[in-house]
Amino acid sequence: MVDICIGAVIIAGLLFVVDYARNRKLRIAWWQWILTILGFVYALFVLEVIVSFLAEGTVKGAVVIGVILGFIAVVWGVLLGRFIFARGVK
Repeated sequence: MVDICIGAVIIAGLLFVVDYARNRKLRIAWWQWILTILGFVYALFVLEVIVSFLAEGTVKGAVVIGVILGFIAVVWGVLLGRFIFARGVK
């Protein structure tokens, strides 16, 4: 059940980003969309790793791997937002 909720949140986030780009009339190249989709897939991977560690009963492992992989995911998201999606915002 947790996997379905995580997938729904990831898809909702991706649809929000697509809607945001359409509303702002941003011209985003195909390779930028690929980077965005890969970022969402990586975020999905991070969340699933954390859930699998918690399912095994390793709370400390989930925290450690969540911080390490989550930091990379947050940096990826900030860079996407800064260099791809914030171009048209003044």
